[in-house]
Amino acid sequence: MIEDDLKALCKMTLPEVKQVFGSYFNCKPPKRSRSFFINTIGYRMQELAYGGLSMETKNFLIREDISAPVPKKKLIAPVGTTIIKNYKGTDFHIRILENGFDLNGQHYKSLSGVAKKIT
Repeated sequence: MIEDDLKALCKMTLPEVKQVFGSYFNCKPPKRSRSFFINTIGYRMQELAYGGLSMETKNFLIREDISAPVPKKKLIAPVGTTIIKNYKGTDFHIRILENGFDLNGQHYKSLSGVAKKIT
């Protein structure tokens, strides 16, 4: 039963999952996470058991324009906004810029960089 096979797959170690991957795809496994292999093998198991995508769906996917530009990430707030965060009794004023963040006159590409500096 496919459900039992999927449950067994989820209990396998990474080397075991890679071995199963090789048997399903007849190739050397790429350097990926265990969850990647489980999802990929699980999809393949279901595809073999229940059938894959219809020809209509495959043709639709081929026709789709995959070169369309990826939409820009939305900012957490408008440019110019100041975020005030308190860390260990000190207020930090972080200003949102067009291309990152400003903390005490220093530019950071991400809020993670700001947080790292603060902590």
